[in-house]
Amino acid sequence: MIIVSDLEQEYSPSSRVGGSSQPFVDDYLARSAVARAALGPWVQTLADGTEFVPADPGAPLLVFVHGGYWQALSAAASLYLAPGALAQGWSYAAVEYPIAPAGTLPAMVEACAAALAALGALGPHREVVVAGHSAGAHLTAMVALAAVPTLTVDRVVLLSGVFDLRPLVHTTVNEPLQLDEASAAALSPALLPVASTTPTLVAWGDNETDAFKAQSHVMAARLRLAGAGVTELERSPRHHFDIVDDLVDPADPIGAFTLGGIR
Repeated sequence: MIIVSDLEQEYSPSSRVGGSSQPFVDDYLARSAVARAALGPWVQTLADGTEFVPADPGAPLLVFVHGGYWQALSAAASLYLAPGALAQGWSYAAVEYPIAPAGTLPAMVEACAAALAALGALGPHREVVVAGHSAGAHLTAMVALAAVPTLTVDRVVLLSGVFDLRPLVHTTVNEPLQLDEASAAALSPALLPVASTTPTLVAWGDNETDAFKAQSHVMAARLRLAGAGVTELERSPRHHFDIVDDLVDPADPIGAFTLGGIR
């Protein structure tokens, strides 16, 4: 049982890796800048800010929803996964959404749903996988599992997510979000009916806090109860910030599920 006084640390993923997320954010930004420079005109910025990098016509599409606790990062800062996806013959898209405090959580969910619809209009895609990391895993669950997605999705990947937002009401994470118990519950996919039973991988790193691990277990149980095909996976050695790279590594179990449909 996690008591209130522990919540701040338990919901701080950097507490397991030195106490600051900034080195990892800086790494995402630097690698995304390198990717943009290398890919040049192949990177298409859609009207909503979503970044789309096409492979061959009809290629499968990996859609990535970034983390940042709903208040940091962007689609442009998420291009670092594009080279790995393209190397495997996949088109890649990084979804843009309005982060807090300017963006509310309902607005973020709406933006992600609209981005999926816009990407669907760019098809056809042989396969579509929607993957979210951290806060992006929450948003992915909201638009691809707690709602019928606005494009056809073959698989969903949820990495190191938060799916019951109620504990966050009592942490500093909530300062820009301004959730209360009722609004947090209404925006928690672990508490909502499952609208889509798309095969889903729920994964986390072994070096995560107990709260993040518990959140993944709860979400997986919710999906399983609804009849979805669910794979739970704890990756080792991985922490909250480096597990995301496994999405585009076909030799990794996360990458094998994402890119190859192995379950």
